[in-house]
Amino acid sequence: MRSHHYFDWEGFLFGAKLLVVVVIAVFGGRFALEYAATSHDASPSLVLIQETRPATPRALALSLATTTSKHIIRTLTFNDVVPPTGKFIGIDLSTMVLTLYQDGAAIAKYPILAKGEAGSLYETPAGFYTALSKEPDYFDANAQIDLPWEIRFSGNYTIHGWPLAADGSPADTAHAGGDIRLSTDDAKSVYDFALVGTGIFVYDPARPAPASLVLDAPPAPSISAAAYLVADIDTGDVFLERGAGNVLPITSVTRLMTALTVNETLPADTQVALPHGTLASVRKDAAKTKEMFLAGDLLYPLLLGSNTTVANSLTQTYGTQSFIGWMNASAKALDMSSTHFSDALGTTTANTSTTDDLFHLAAYLANNKSFILEALRMPEKDLIAGSGNVYRANRATTPEPAMLSVSSLFINGIERRVAIVVLRSNDAAADTAALTAWVNQSAERGADLAGTTCVACALSAPYRKIQE
Repeated sequence: MRSHHYFDWEGFLFGAKLLVVVVIAVFGGRFALEYAATSHDASPSLVLIQETRPATPRALALSLATTTSKHIIRTLTFNDVVPPTGKFIGIDLSTMVLTLYQDGAAIAKYPILAKGEAGSLYETPAGFYTALSKEPDYFDANAQIDLPWEIRFSGNYTIHGWPLAADGSPADTAHAGGDIRLSTDDAKSVYDFALVGTGIFVYDPARPAPASLVLDAPPAPSISAAAYLVADIDTGDVFLERGAGNVLPITSVTRLMTALTVNETLPADTQVALPHGTLASVRKDAAKTKEMFLAGDLLYPLLLGSNTTVANSLTQTYGTQSFIGWMNASAKALDMSSTHFSDALGTTTANTSTTDDLFHLAAYLANNKSFILEALRMPEKDLIAGSGNVYRANRATTPEPAMLSVSSLFINGIERRVAIVVLRSNDAAADTAALTAWVNQSAERGADLAGTTCVACALSAPYRKIQE
């Protein structure tokens, strides 16, 4: 098996120090997000161009890196991030075009044939990255395919050519996670152009926010939590809250950031050893010593059962202190300014946050990493070890003091997503259920009011907003 290139924290620090001075001024128009799909037999379409980078007023200088605030990332265009010197790669997911820049000018454009599937391990969020490693023929042990001319720019985010099956034939699209996929010839051109450390900007405009919901609020439920929040993912409207701004322990909610960091730092096909007895064996022939699992599969026992042994094994594979550093860096990028992580296990009160900060995490997961939220809802998951033995990850039933969830409301046939955060609770699951029932009832009554002739009754409340 070919060697895998894992995320190198020291390399990241080096890359982050290569600051890119950019200008934010008049922003260009936004484009509607649309997914383009092309069959693998599309001919390579290298287009050499000469294009002068438009001059913009020098209003504000920023340093862009992987940890740049997502709030800032959403306001940037390519004119803002392309450096005046050196190599740079722009990936526009709205037009499905990858552009190579040299010394501030676009020199080539290539069509993106596929991108990471929404909600999958490979979904690529907008942001500023650097090329971490290059490999001409990378074997993905998870999907059992070869990825030609691969450039990795985060744990599970890569640029590569069309995947190949074991016999060398083009693989069916269903067999691949997606990533940023080009024709193989185009991928080689990008591979030859890029250097380790080359800046990469992924542009994906946020979808327009819908109108605020109309709520006819029944009395707030009796909640044991010291702090809680009920807020609209898409508008930032806060419907109900207590203890806003209070910094409190987040305990098992830590597993969400741990899972996100695993996804960002470890390729899904990374081999991770678990001690005997970590997971329940489905059959009697379980190994008596350690077993090997894929890192992507271990997200399930991590999320379902807050399995501390799994969390410890994953962080040790990356490097525990570097992993915790990356958790805090991710929190900074998500505008979680009052959040701090001291460990990746969530077994102590040392990891702290606020309900507003955790709303930012919930919104990011819902919009960019929904597979993490979906895994939380599963009752159980069977995992196959490298030996072929089957093990089962079960949902934990122990009451927890903290919880983060995202619920869907269907108002007049339209889905609305609501984040519910509960901290320092006697029973976070019970409190979350009560708050979920409250917002469902409030939204249904509000929808009925909005359809009446009582205009005043249908006006939205002046909700406090969490800016995204």
